[in-house]
Amino acid sequence: MEARDILTAMSRRWMVLAAVALVGLGAAIAVDSTQPTLYKATTSVYVSTMRGNTGSELVQGNTFAQTNVASYAQLAETPKVLQPVIDRLGLTESVAKLQGAISIDNLRETVIIAISAADSDPARAVKIADAVADSLAIAVEELAPKDAEGQPAVELKTVAPAETPKAPFAPNTKLTVATGLVAGLLVGLLLVLALEFFDTRVRGASDLTRVTDAPLLGTISRRRDKNTSLLALRADPHSPRAEAYRRLRANLEFADVDHHIRSFVVTSSVAAEGKSTTAINLALALGEVSDNRVLLIDCDLRRPSIARTVGIEGAVGVTTVLIGGVSVEDAIQHWGGAVDILPSGAIPPNPGQLLGSAAMASLMRDLLQTYSHVVVDSPPLLPTTDALGLAHLTDGVIMVAKYKSTRREQIARALESLVLVRARVIGVILDRVPTPKRHVSYYDYRSEATKPVHSSDANSAATKLRRVLRAEPKP
Repeated sequence: MEARDILTAMSRRWMVLAAVALVGLGAAIAVDSTQPTLYKATTSVYVSTMRGNTGSELVQGNTFAQTNVASYAQLAETPKVLQPVIDRLGLTESVAKLQGAISIDNLRETVIIAISAADSDPARAVKIADAVADSLAIAVEELAPKDAEGQPAVELKTVAPAETPKAPFAPNTKLTVATGLVAGLLVGLLLVLALEFFDTRVRGASDLTRVTDAPLLGTISRRRDKNTSLLALRADPHSPRAEAYRRLRANLEFADVDHHIRSFVVTSSVAAEGKSTTAINLALALGEVSDNRVLLIDCDLRRPSIARTVGIEGAVGVTTVLIGGVSVEDAIQHWGGAVDILPSGAIPPNPGQLLGSAAMASLMRDLLQTYSHVVVDSPPLLPTTDALGLAHLTDGVIMVAKYKSTRREQIARALESLVLVRARVIGVILDRVPTPKRHVSYYDYRSEATKPVHSSDANSAATKLRRVLRAEPKP
Protein backbone atom coordinates (compact mmCIF):
# COMPACT_ATOMS: atom_id res chain seq x y z
CA MET A 1 0.00 0.00 0.00
CA GLU A 2 1.45 3.34 -1.10
CA ALA A 3 1.40 6.59 0.83
CA ARG A 4 -1.36 7.89 -1.42
CA ASP A 5 -3.51 4.86 -0.63
CA ILE A 6 -2.95 5.41 3.10
CA LEU A 7 -4.01 9.06 2.83
CA THR A 8 -7.05 8.07 0.80
CA ALA A 9 -8.02 5.45 3.39
CA MET A 10 -7.62 8.00 6.19
CA SER A 11 -9.78 10.57 4.42
CA ARG A 12 -12.37 7.91 3.58
CA ARG A 13 -12.57 6.52 7.11
CA TRP A 14 -11.76 9.67 9.07
CA MET A 15 -14.68 9.06 11.39
CA VAL A 16 -13.19 5.73 12.51
CA LEU A 17 -9.81 7.38 12.99
CA ALA A 18 -11.33 10.25 14.96
CA ALA A 19 -13.47 7.93 17.09
CA VAL A 20 -10.53 5.73 18.12
CA ALA A 21 -8.39 8.82 18.79
CA LEU A 22 -11.13 10.22 21.04
CA VAL A 23 -11.31 6.89 22.87
CA GLY A 24 -7.55 7.05 23.47
CA LEU A 25 -7.87 10.64 24.62
CA GLY A 26 -10.74 9.77 26.97
CA ALA A 27 -8.85 6.80 28.39
CA ALA A 28 -5.81 9.00 29.03
CA ILE A 29 -7.95 11.60 30.83
CA ALA A 30 -9.61 8.86 32.89
CA VAL A 31 -6.25 7.37 33.88
CA ASP A 32 -4.86 10.80 34.70
CA SER A 33 -7.81 11.58 36.96
CA THR A 34 -7.16 8.44 39.04
CA GLN A 35 -3.48 9.24 39.65
CA PRO A 36 -2.59 10.82 43.00
CA THR A 37 -1.10 14.32 43.07
CA LEU A 38 2.55 14.08 44.12
CA TYR A 39 5.14 16.69 45.10
CA LYS A 40 8.87 16.13 44.85
CA ALA A 41 11.58 17.54 47.11
CA THR A 42 15.32 17.01 46.52
CA THR A 43 18.29 17.14 48.87
CA SER A 44 21.86 17.11 47.58
CA VAL A 45 24.78 15.71 49.64
CA TYR A 46 28.48 15.95 48.99
CA VAL A 47 30.81 12.97 49.59
CA SER A 48 34.23 13.98 50.93
CA THR A 49 37.24 12.13 52.34
CA MET A 50 39.75 12.91 55.11
CA ARG A 51 42.23 15.61 54.33
CA GLY A 52 45.61 14.53 53.06
CA ASN A 53 48.88 16.17 53.91
CA THR A 54 50.33 15.70 50.42
CA GLY A 55 49.03 16.07 46.90
CA SER A 56 49.25 12.32 46.38
CA GLU A 57 47.04 11.70 49.42
CA LEU A 58 44.47 14.24 48.20
CA VAL A 59 44.27 12.56 44.80
CA GLN A 60 43.91 9.16 46.38
CA GLY A 61 41.10 10.42 48.64
CA ASN A 62 39.21 11.99 45.76
CA THR A 63 39.54 8.81 43.68
CA PHE A 64 38.30 6.76 46.61
CA ALA A 65 35.25 8.99 47.01
CA GLN A 66 34.35 8.83 43.30
CA THR A 67 34.80 5.10 43.27
CA ASN A 68 32.49 4.50 46.22
CA VAL A 69 29.89 7.20 45.68
CA ALA A 70 27.78 4.84 43.53
CA SER A 71 27.78 2.35 46.39
CA TYR A 72 26.61 5.05 48.78
CA ALA A 73 23.77 5.88 46.40
CA GLN A 74 22.67 2.23 46.47
CA LEU A 75 23.01 2.23 50.25
CA ALA A 76 20.41 5.00 50.49
CA GLU A 77 17.67 2.61 49.36
CA THR A 78 18.44 -0.11 51.90
CA PRO A 79 16.55 -0.77 55.15
CA LYS A 80 19.64 0.35 57.07
CA VAL A 81 18.99 3.89 55.89
CA LEU A 82 15.21 3.91 55.42
CA GLN A 83 14.11 2.20 58.65
CA PRO A 84 15.59 4.96 60.82
CA VAL A 85 13.76 7.50 58.64
CA ILE A 86 10.44 5.71 59.25
CA ASP A 87 11.11 5.61 62.97
CA ARG A 88 12.23 9.23 63.14
CA LEU A 89 9.26 10.67 61.22
CA GLY A 90 6.71 8.19 62.51
CA LEU A 91 5.73 7.09 59.01
CA THR A 92 3.17 4.32 58.48
CA GLU A 93 4.75 3.20 55.19
CA SER A 94 6.86 0.05 55.01
CA VAL A 95 10.46 0.07 53.84
CA ALA A 96 9.42 -1.32 50.45
CA LYS A 97 6.81 1.41 49.95
CA LEU A 98 9.26 4.11 51.02
CA GLN A 99 11.75 2.76 48.50
CA GLY A 100 9.19 3.45 45.76
CA ALA A 101 8.72 7.03 47.02
CA ILE A 102 12.38 8.03 46.85
CA SER A 103 14.86 8.18 43.98
CA ILE A 104 18.63 8.46 44.18
CA ASP A 105 20.67 10.09 41.44
CA ASN A 106 24.46 10.16 41.36
CA LEU A 107 25.62 12.94 39.07
CA ARG A 108 28.11 11.46 36.62
CA GLU A 109 31.82 12.00 37.39
CA THR A 110 30.97 13.92 40.57
CA VAL A 111 30.76 13.11 44.28
CA ILE A 112 27.29 14.62 44.67
CA ILE A 113 24.25 12.47 45.42
CA ALA A 114 20.75 13.87 44.82
CA ILE A 115 18.07 12.35 47.05
CA SER A 116 14.46 12.98 45.95
CA ALA A 117 11.29 12.11 47.84
CA ALA A 118 7.76 12.13 46.41
CA ASP A 119 4.67 12.53 48.55
CA SER A 120 1.15 13.91 48.35
CA ASP A 121 2.09 16.42 51.08
CA PRO A 122 4.82 18.86 49.94
CA ALA A 123 6.00 19.50 53.52
CA ARG A 124 6.34 15.79 54.26
CA ALA A 125 8.26 15.31 50.99
CA VAL A 126 10.82 17.83 52.28
CA LYS A 127 11.10 16.04 55.65
CA ILE A 128 11.59 12.64 54.02
CA ALA A 129 14.31 13.88 51.63
CA ASP A 130 16.24 15.58 54.44
CA ALA A 131 15.79 12.61 56.78
CA VAL A 132 17.10 10.15 54.18
CA ALA A 133 20.15 12.37 53.62
CA ASP A 134 20.85 12.48 57.40
CA SER A 135 20.33 8.73 57.80
CA LEU A 136 22.62 8.02 54.82
CA ALA A 137 25.36 10.19 56.33
CA ILE A 138 25.13 8.23 59.59
CA ALA A 139 25.22 4.87 57.80
CA VAL A 140 28.23 5.88 55.69
CA GLU A 141 30.15 7.02 58.78
CA GLU A 142 29.47 3.64 60.40
CA LEU A 143 30.59 1.66 57.36
CA ALA A 144 33.50 3.81 56.19
CA PRO A 145 37.09 2.87 57.14
CA LYS A 146 38.60 4.67 60.13
CA ASP A 147 41.86 6.59 60.33
CA ALA A 148 44.52 6.28 63.01
CA GLU A 149 42.47 8.46 65.34
CA GLY A 150 39.32 6.39 64.85
CA GLN A 151 37.59 9.00 62.67
CA PRO A 152 35.66 7.86 59.54
CA ALA A 153 37.61 8.36 56.31
CA VAL A 154 34.44 9.42 54.41
CA GLU A 155 31.94 12.13 55.30
CA LEU A 156 28.59 13.18 53.74
CA LYS A 157 27.56 16.82 54.00
CA THR A 158 24.27 18.34 52.91
CA VAL A 159 25.03 21.07 50.38
CA ALA A 160 21.45 21.80 49.17
CA PRO A 161 18.63 21.16 51.65
CA ALA A 162 15.24 20.29 50.22
CA GLU A 163 12.87 23.16 49.49
CA THR A 164 9.09 22.99 49.66
CA PRO A 165 7.79 22.40 46.09
CA LYS A 166 5.22 24.90 44.88
CA ALA A 167 3.67 22.72 42.16
CA PRO A 168 3.14 18.97 41.83
CA PHE A 169 5.33 16.98 39.47
CA ALA A 170 2.81 14.18 38.96
CA PRO A 171 0.59 13.38 37.30
CA ASN A 172 1.93 14.99 34.12
CA THR A 173 -1.46 15.72 32.58
CA LYS A 174 -0.12 17.16 29.32
CA LEU A 175 2.15 14.17 28.70
CA THR A 176 -0.55 11.65 29.64
CA VAL A 177 -3.16 13.27 27.40
CA ALA A 178 -0.72 13.63 24.50
CA THR A 179 0.34 10.00 24.89
CA GLY A 180 -3.29 8.84 24.91
CA LEU A 181 -4.11 10.89 21.83
CA VAL A 182 -1.08 9.66 19.88
CA ALA A 183 -1.75 6.07 20.92
CA GLY A 184 -5.38 6.45 19.84
CA LEU A 185 -4.32 7.85 16.47
CA LEU A 186 -1.88 4.98 15.91
CA VAL A 187 -4.45 2.35 16.87
CA GLY A 188 -7.03 4.13 14.73
CA LEU A 189 -4.65 4.18 11.77
CA LEU A 190 -3.98 0.47 12.14
CA LEU A 191 -7.72 -0.18 12.33
CA VAL A 192 -8.35 1.95 9.23
CA LEU A 193 -5.66 0.10 7.28
CA ALA A 194 -7.06 -3.25 8.42
CA LEU A 195 -10.57 -2.25 7.34
CA GLU A 196 -9.21 -1.00 4.03
CA PHE A 197 -7.32 -4.24 3.45
CA PHE A 198 -10.30 -6.49 4.16
CA ASP A 199 -12.88 -4.21 2.51
CA THR A 200 -12.94 -5.25 -1.15
CA ARG A 201 -15.83 -3.04 -2.25
CA VAL A 202 -15.16 -1.10 -5.44
CA ARG A 203 -14.80 2.66 -5.05
CA GLY A 204 -12.90 3.73 -8.14
CA ALA A 205 -10.51 3.00 -10.96
CA SER A 206 -7.71 1.99 -8.57
CA ASP A 207 -9.86 -0.86 -7.21
CA LEU A 208 -10.75 -2.01 -10.72
CA THR A 209 -7.13 -2.09 -11.88
CA ARG A 210 -6.43 -4.70 -9.21
CA VAL A 211 -8.70 -7.23 -10.91
CA THR A 212 -8.98 -6.26 -14.59
CA ASP A 213 -7.34 -4.41 -17.44
CA ALA A 214 -10.74 -3.30 -18.75
CA PRO A 215 -11.02 0.50 -18.76
CA LEU A 216 -13.38 2.48 -16.55
CA LEU A 217 -15.75 3.96 -19.13
CA GLY A 218 -17.42 6.33 -16.72
CA THR A 219 -18.93 6.96 -13.31
CA ILE A 220 -22.63 7.62 -12.81
CA SER A 221 -23.55 9.91 -9.94
CA ARG A 222 -25.95 8.90 -7.22
CA ARG A 223 -29.56 10.03 -7.28
CA ARG A 224 -30.27 12.93 -4.93
CA ASP A 225 -33.15 11.12 -3.21
CA LYS A 226 -35.21 7.98 -3.58
CA ASN A 227 -38.07 9.90 -5.20
CA THR A 228 -35.89 11.01 -8.11
CA SER A 229 -36.76 9.26 -11.36
CA LEU A 230 -34.46 6.54 -12.65
CA LEU A 231 -34.73 8.06 -16.14
CA ALA A 232 -32.29 10.93 -15.59
CA LEU A 233 -32.23 12.11 -19.20
CA ARG A 234 -36.02 12.37 -19.23
CA ALA A 235 -36.79 13.67 -15.74
CA ASP A 236 -33.79 15.97 -15.18
CA PRO A 237 -31.75 16.37 -18.39
CA HIS A 238 -29.40 18.95 -16.80
CA SER A 239 -28.56 16.88 -13.72
CA PRO A 240 -25.12 15.41 -12.96
CA ARG A 241 -26.51 11.93 -13.68
CA ALA A 242 -27.73 12.95 -17.13
CA GLU A 243 -24.39 14.52 -18.00
CA ALA A 244 -22.61 11.40 -16.77
CA TYR A 245 -24.57 9.25 -19.26
CA ARG A 246 -23.72 11.67 -22.07
CA ARG A 247 -20.06 11.49 -21.08
CA LEU A 248 -20.34 7.69 -21.13
CA ARG A 249 -21.79 7.88 -24.66
CA ALA A 250 -18.80 9.98 -25.74
CA ASN A 251 -16.34 7.55 -24.15
CA LEU A 252 -17.93 4.67 -26.04
CA GLU A 253 -17.19 6.42 -29.32
CA PHE A 254 -13.47 6.33 -28.48
CA ALA A 255 -13.44 2.86 -26.93
CA ASP A 256 -12.41 1.37 -30.28
CA VAL A 257 -11.32 3.78 -33.01
CA ASP A 258 -10.83 0.97 -35.53
CA HIS A 259 -14.25 -0.61 -35.06
CA HIS A 260 -17.34 1.49 -34.37
CA ILE A 261 -19.31 -0.03 -31.49
CA ARG A 262 -22.92 -0.34 -32.57
CA SER A 263 -24.24 -3.04 -30.26
CA PHE A 264 -23.35 -4.11 -26.75
CA VAL A 265 -24.66 -6.08 -23.79
CA VAL A 266 -25.10 -4.28 -20.46
CA THR A 267 -24.72 -6.65 -17.53
CA SER A 268 -23.34 -6.88 -13.99
CA SER A 269 -21.79 -9.45 -11.72
CA VAL A 270 -24.77 -9.72 -9.33
CA ALA A 271 -28.30 -8.35 -9.13
CA ALA A 272 -29.30 -4.80 -8.10
CA GLU A 273 -26.15 -3.19 -9.48
CA GLY A 274 -27.96 -0.70 -11.75
CA LYS A 275 -27.48 -2.42 -15.12
CA SER A 276 -31.07 -1.93 -16.39
CA THR A 277 -31.13 1.73 -15.40
CA THR A 278 -27.78 2.21 -17.11
CA ALA A 279 -29.02 0.48 -20.27
CA ILE A 280 -32.13 2.71 -20.47
CA ASN A 281 -30.31 5.99 -19.90
CA LEU A 282 -27.47 5.04 -22.21
CA ALA A 283 -29.99 4.32 -24.95
CA LEU A 284 -31.52 7.75 -24.36
CA ALA A 285 -28.09 9.38 -24.53
CA LEU A 286 -27.32 7.60 -27.81
CA GLY A 287 -30.70 8.70 -29.15
CA GLU A 288 -29.82 12.36 -28.61
CA VAL A 289 -27.25 12.19 -31.40
CA SER A 290 -28.65 13.17 -34.77
CA ASP A 291 -29.29 10.40 -37.34
CA ASN A 292 -29.16 7.76 -34.60
CA ARG A 293 -31.83 5.12 -34.30
CA VAL A 294 -31.50 3.19 -31.07
CA LEU A 295 -33.15 -0.04 -30.02
CA LEU A 296 -33.21 -1.13 -26.39
CA ILE A 297 -33.81 -4.87 -25.91
CA ASP A 298 -34.73 -6.42 -22.58
CA CYS A 299 -33.03 -9.81 -22.67
CA ASP A 300 -33.27 -10.33 -18.93
CA LEU A 301 -35.76 -13.14 -19.34
CA ARG A 302 -35.61 -14.04 -15.66
CA ARG A 303 -36.38 -10.73 -13.93
CA PRO A 304 -37.29 -8.23 -16.68
CA SER A 305 -37.67 -4.62 -15.51
CA ILE A 306 -37.35 -2.28 -18.50
CA ALA A 307 -41.04 -2.32 -19.50
CA ARG A 308 -42.10 -1.55 -15.94
CA THR A 309 -39.49 1.20 -15.57
CA VAL A 310 -40.40 3.05 -18.78
CA GLY A 311 -44.12 2.44 -18.44
CA ILE A 312 -44.93 0.27 -21.46
CA GLU A 313 -46.59 -3.08 -21.95
CA GLY A 314 -44.11 -5.95 -21.71
CA ALA A 315 -46.23 -9.04 -22.37
CA VAL A 316 -45.15 -9.20 -26.03
CA GLY A 317 -41.47 -9.03 -26.78
CA VAL A 318 -38.31 -11.07 -27.34
CA THR A 319 -39.74 -14.43 -26.35
CA THR A 320 -42.84 -13.87 -28.47
CA VAL A 321 -40.71 -13.09 -31.53
CA LEU A 322 -38.35 -16.04 -31.01
CA ILE A 323 -41.18 -18.56 -30.87
CA GLY A 324 -42.80 -17.01 -33.96
CA GLY A 325 -45.81 -15.55 -32.20
CA VAL A 326 -45.45 -12.07 -33.77
CA SER A 327 -43.09 -10.31 -36.12
CA VAL A 328 -40.33 -8.22 -34.63
CA GLU A 329 -41.85 -5.08 -36.19
CA ASP A 330 -45.08 -5.67 -34.27
CA ALA A 331 -43.25 -6.42 -30.99
CA ILE A 332 -41.06 -3.29 -31.05
CA GLN A 333 -42.64 -0.27 -29.34
CA HIS A 334 -41.74 3.31 -30.16
CA TRP A 335 -40.95 4.95 -26.86
CA GLY A 336 -39.96 8.47 -27.79
CA GLY A 337 -37.44 10.36 -29.86
CA ALA A 338 -35.05 8.02 -31.61
CA VAL A 339 -35.38 5.20 -29.06
CA ASP A 340 -37.45 2.07 -29.62
CA ILE A 341 -37.87 -0.74 -27.11
CA LEU A 342 -38.24 -4.47 -27.56
CA PRO A 343 -39.53 -5.79 -24.19
CA SER A 344 -38.77 -9.22 -22.83
CA GLY A 345 -42.18 -10.75 -23.37
CA ALA A 346 -43.43 -13.69 -21.30
CA ILE A 347 -40.87 -15.29 -18.97
CA PRO A 348 -39.90 -18.68 -20.50
CA PRO A 349 -38.80 -21.84 -18.65
CA ASN A 350 -35.58 -22.03 -20.70
CA PRO A 351 -34.21 -18.47 -21.10
CA GLY A 352 -30.63 -19.61 -21.66
CA GLN A 353 -31.59 -21.82 -24.61
CA LEU A 354 -33.70 -19.10 -26.22
CA LEU A 355 -30.97 -16.45 -25.99
CA GLY A 356 -28.36 -18.86 -27.33
CA SER A 357 -30.48 -20.10 -30.21
CA ALA A 358 -29.95 -19.53 -33.91
CA ALA A 359 -33.21 -17.58 -33.98
CA MET A 360 -31.76 -15.06 -31.54
CA ALA A 361 -28.60 -14.70 -33.63
CA SER A 362 -30.72 -14.13 -36.76
CA LEU A 363 -32.86 -11.58 -34.91
CA MET A 364 -29.79 -9.59 -33.85
CA ARG A 365 -28.45 -9.55 -37.41
CA ASP A 366 -31.76 -8.23 -38.74
CA LEU A 367 -32.01 -5.54 -36.06
CA LEU A 368 -28.50 -4.26 -36.80
CA GLN A 369 -29.62 -3.77 -40.39
CA THR A 370 -32.28 -1.31 -39.20
CA TYR A 371 -30.81 0.43 -36.13
CA SER A 372 -27.57 2.34 -35.73
CA HIS A 373 -27.23 1.15 -32.12
CA VAL A 374 -28.65 -1.82 -30.24
CA VAL A 375 -28.45 -1.85 -26.42
CA VAL A 376 -29.12 -5.23 -24.78
CA ASP A 377 -29.99 -5.58 -21.10
CA SER A 378 -29.11 -9.04 -19.79
CA PRO A 379 -29.16 -10.95 -16.47
CA PRO A 380 -26.15 -10.71 -14.14
CA LEU A 381 -23.23 -12.99 -14.92
CA LEU A 382 -22.61 -14.81 -11.65
CA PRO A 383 -26.13 -16.21 -11.03
CA THR A 384 -26.74 -17.08 -14.72
CA THR A 385 -24.86 -17.65 -17.98
CA ASP A 386 -27.38 -15.94 -20.29
CA ALA A 387 -25.14 -12.93 -20.97
CA LEU A 388 -22.28 -15.17 -22.17
CA GLY A 389 -24.23 -16.22 -25.25
CA LEU A 390 -25.42 -12.68 -25.96
CA ALA A 391 -21.85 -11.38 -25.80
CA HIS A 392 -20.99 -13.06 -29.13
CA LEU A 393 -24.05 -11.57 -30.84
CA THR A 394 -22.90 -8.00 -30.16
CA ASP A 395 -19.71 -5.92 -30.32
CA GLY A 396 -18.96 -6.57 -26.66
CA VAL A 397 -20.00 -6.40 -23.02
CA ILE A 398 -20.23 -3.45 -20.65
CA MET A 399 -20.03 -4.38 -16.99
CA VAL A 400 -21.87 -2.25 -14.39
CA ALA A 401 -20.55 -2.15 -10.83
CA LYS A 402 -22.23 -0.45 -7.90
CA TYR A 403 -20.15 1.97 -5.83
CA LYS A 404 -19.32 0.60 -2.35
CA SER A 405 -21.42 -2.51 -3.02
CA THR A 406 -19.85 -4.65 -5.73
CA ARG A 407 -16.76 -6.47 -4.51
CA ARG A 408 -13.55 -6.92 -6.44
CA GLU A 409 -13.76 -10.70 -6.34
CA GLN A 410 -17.27 -10.56 -7.85
CA ILE A 411 -16.07 -8.47 -10.78
CA ALA A 412 -13.04 -10.71 -11.21
CA ARG A 413 -15.17 -13.87 -11.38
CA ALA A 414 -17.66 -12.27 -13.78
CA LEU A 415 -14.94 -11.02 -16.11
CA GLU A 416 -13.17 -14.37 -15.93
CA SER A 417 -16.33 -16.08 -17.20
CA LEU A 418 -16.35 -13.70 -20.18
CA VAL A 419 -12.69 -14.36 -20.91
CA LEU A 420 -13.26 -18.12 -20.87
CA VAL A 421 -15.81 -17.83 -23.70
CA ARG A 422 -13.59 -15.33 -25.57
CA ALA A 423 -16.13 -12.52 -25.19
CA ARG A 424 -14.98 -8.95 -25.64
CA VAL A 425 -15.15 -6.67 -22.59
CA ILE A 426 -15.59 -3.05 -23.66
CA GLY A 427 -15.25 -1.61 -20.18
CA VAL A 428 -16.71 -1.09 -16.73
CA ILE A 429 -19.19 1.53 -15.47
CA LEU A 430 -19.25 2.52 -11.80
CA ASP A 431 -22.78 3.46 -10.75
CA ARG A 432 -24.14 5.53 -7.84
CA VAL A 433 -20.95 7.43 -7.11
CA PRO A 434 -21.43 10.41 -4.73
CA THR A 435 -21.44 13.75 -6.53
CA PRO A 436 -19.08 16.43 -5.14
CA LYS A 437 -21.00 19.31 -3.52
CA ARG A 438 -19.50 21.88 -5.87
CA HIS A 439 -20.97 19.99 -8.84
CA VAL A 440 -24.37 19.70 -7.20
CA SER A 441 -24.45 23.44 -6.45
CA TYR A 442 -23.54 24.18 -10.07
CA TYR A 443 -26.41 22.10 -11.43
CA ASP A 444 -28.78 23.56 -8.85
CA TYR A 445 -27.81 27.01 -10.09
CA ARG A 446 -28.59 25.99 -13.67
CA SER A 447 -31.91 24.58 -12.55
CA GLU A 448 -32.79 27.90 -10.93
CA ALA A 449 -31.66 29.80 -14.00
CA THR A 450 -33.81 27.74 -16.35
CA LYS A 451 -37.03 28.16 -14.35
CA PRO A 452 -39.82 29.88 -16.30
CA VAL A 453 -40.11 33.60 -15.68
CA HIS A 454 -43.43 35.02 -14.55
CA SER A 455 -45.18 36.96 -17.32
CA SER A 456 -45.33 40.21 -15.31
CA ASP A 457 -41.59 40.00 -14.60
CA ALA A 458 -40.90 39.34 -18.26
CA ASN A 459 -42.98 42.35 -19.36
CA SER A 460 -41.24 44.58 -16.85
CA ALA A 461 -37.82 43.44 -18.03
CA ALA A 462 -38.79 43.97 -21.68
CA THR A 463 -40.03 47.50 -20.95
CA LYS A 464 -36.75 48.41 -19.25
CA LEU A 465 -34.77 47.00 -22.16
CA ARG A 466 -36.75 49.06 -24.73
CA ARG A 467 -36.10 52.21 -22.71
CA VAL A 468 -32.39 51.59 -22.71
CA LEU A 469 -32.26 50.86 -26.43
CA ARG A 470 -34.31 53.91 -27.34
CA ALA A 471 -32.67 56.09 -24.70
CA GLU A 472 -36.09 57.03 -23.45
CA PRO A 473 -36.13 59.14 -20.31
CA LYS A 474 -37.82 57.72 -17.31
CA PRO A 475 -41.26 59.25 -16.61
